[in-house]
Amino acid sequence: MRRYLFAAIAAVLALVAAVALSAWYFERPTVVRVAVARDTPDLQLMTAVAAVMSRERETLRLRIIPVENASASAAAIDDDSTDFAVVRTDIDMPKQGQTVAILHRSAVVILAPGGSGITQIADLKGRNIGVLTNRSGGEANARLVDVLLAHYDASEGARKLTLTADEIPQALADRRIDALIAIGDPATDQLNDALSAVAAAGHGPPEFVPVLEGKALAQRSPVFEPVEVPRGAFGGASPRPSRDIQTIGVSTRLVARARVSDGTVGEMVRILFATRPLIAASSPLANRMEAPSTDKGATLPVHPGAVAYLDGEEETFLEKYSDFIYIGAMVVSVLASAAAALASRLTAANHARSEELMELLLEHLGAAREAPTSTRLDELEREADTVLGQALEAGSLRHLDTHRVTALGLAIDQVRLAIRDRRRQIEGGAPAETRESPRILAG
Repeated sequence: MRRYLFAAIAAVLALVAAVALSAWYFERPTVVRVAVARDTPDLQLMTAVAAVMSRERETLRLRIIPVENASASAAAIDDDSTDFAVVRTDIDMPKQGQTVAILHRSAVVILAPGGSGITQIADLKGRNIGVLTNRSGGEANARLVDVLLAHYDASEGARKLTLTADEIPQALADRRIDALIAIGDPATDQLNDALSAVAAAGHGPPEFVPVLEGKALAQRSPVFEPVEVPRGAFGGASPRPSRDIQTIGVSTRLVARARVSDGTVGEMVRILFATRPLIAASSPLANRMEAPSTDKGATLPVHPGAVAYLDGEEETFLEKYSDFIYIGAMVVSVLASAAAALASRLTAANHARSEELMELLLEHLGAAREAPTSTRLDELEREADTVLGQALEAGSLRHLDTHRVTALGLAIDQVRLAIRDRRRQIEGGAPAETRESPRILAG
């Protein structure tokens, strides 16, 4: 009985441990890697996202991998060294990457000093053009300028000079550039400083040069998109620009490797948009995050996990694991049936063995009452001891019900009693004591 109690306690403890281990496994946070260019607003944004995930105890955790620029970030996706990456659509979009979220959009802003006579892109032919560069864009900004000039047949004689934000005022003062092309958000300090530098170099407000064929450019190169810079986007006592300006732009996106699970990507999208106010408290850039279009005809593919979340088609726990649950239930049922069949066979075998022992004891009982000599009685007593030893050694009694065990014990007692009575008769020469023996039922 004690052995069964210990076995039951061990089984309960094992079950509790299994449940606890399963709960820990499914509830533990998943750590994912994200590559992003260092020393950029995008790095600040992803750092804020990582902090919110940790503080709010979300199911995902970010391990940020700083890289040199946006090109290196895109390459990290294709060489499987990261799970997510922040990339710009016009800079080496990764072949294995799929969009998770649009972090922000950047407009191409073309500025010329007032009175320069530059009012359209064609006027840039033969001019010196300053290209504002940064760590995330790198040389891609210069390539974008080449695309613009080629589209308007303004490449002839045009010379590009890549500049940092600090170099722009001096380049304008020295007349080393006639116009400036910048890519970014009009709300950022960098573009506002560039605008102020161009305004100071000219006579009056700077000239905003539009890109009127933005839709055509976007059709020819899907990494671009038509963008409108609204009137007054740069602020000022007099609205800058004084009218809406048509141009083109690019988007900076969070992309994931195609092999990242749908559940992980869907959880990433949920966290980004559900905790956006908390993220924006540390990085205002979060206010410009957008959900990507889930249109199946989109040029830049969206990860299926993001599509499922945004379209409200995420699988529930039962839908996701229904096959495993069904197969598991079948396996458990088969194992239970096999265990029941084995137990039944063992029980039947034990019952058959007990029947054999009972029959043998009944034979010994009859033989004891008719034994002619004490020597024969000694043999019968040894045989009864052997039968008892066989039953105990085989462990048969442990698997029998109470009634069968009682019957076997009673049979052995009757055999011993019969041997004792017959021995008295033989040794004393007197008739055996008259006694009524209980009826023995086999089984």
